[in-house]
Amino acid sequence: MVRWHPPYSLAAALIAGVVTAAFDAKAQVQDPSGIAFDGVARTGTDTRPVRFRFFCSSNQGPTVTGVLAVVLEIPEYEQLHAVFDFDPFEGPDAHAGPLTQLQTSGARTKANDRFTAAGSVVPSGASEAFALEVDASRREPGPLRKLAAVLRPLVDGTGHLLWLQGNAKPRGAPMTASVDLTHVQSDRLRSGLAPCLGAR
Repeated sequence: MVRWHPPYSLAAALIAGVVTAAFDAKAQVQDPSGIAFDGVARTGTDTRPVRFRFFCSSNQGPTVTGVLAVVLEIPEYEQLHAVFDFDPFEGPDAHAGPLTQLQTSGARTKANDRFTAAGSVVPSGASEAFALEVDASRREPGPLRKLAAVLRPLVDGTGHLLWLQGNAKPRGAPMTASVDLTHVQSDRLRSGLAPCLGAR
């Protein structure tokens, strides 16, 4: 697999520790690796812990564009190559297509929609992980509204996110990842994502 270096998105850059002055300084101090929660993923007969990361960065002038993003970080992803093909999802020219479905539920509402994810290889302890990312530019109202609508139920108290990732490999097993949020975690997410989620 060809590695994409440096990571091509804000979220991937922050996960990899590539933080520059272009990013929001306050966000860097608070949590440069995003708001992270542990979940679980199943692919065929494989079950493993995964990490979900959420990002909301700011527009800064005409040259720095903020982003709303959710990332699914799969550790030791090489072990899954026999059943899941990560190659079509890697890099800025990823061509896997809209194979990602996000389903959320909160105390008051539910939402779901389909997206195109792209990813990169990122450090994960002593090994590497594959980070699949769904994001929306804060300068593009349509995509931003679409992603914000799906993430918004997660900030309404206890929440649940289900990430259904289709396999680009013909007849390959899909990946199903999920995370359950407590009230405390939901409050943390509300605080971090509020500038990107906007009004209902």
